[in-house]
Amino acid sequence: MSETIAESNLVSPLLDSREVAAYLKVSEATLSRWRTDKKGPPFLRMGGITRYRVDDVETWLASLSADEHS
Repeated sequence: MSETIAESNLVSPLLDSREVAAYLKVSEATLSRWRTDKKGPPFLRMGGITRYRVDDVETWLASLSADEHS
């Protein structure tokens, strides 16, 4: 039981498309287009529901700034 609790503390919280779009200051339609074009942050599909890990969004953003400086 304690391992499950410890592991759950290591998992990044999940955000829905609306929350990620607001965070990135883009429309949900833009975020959807990025998913289709495989351009945006990594996402998960859970029974047709799209979710994003906070850590993945942050890593994706950091990679964009790293690409600009290369």
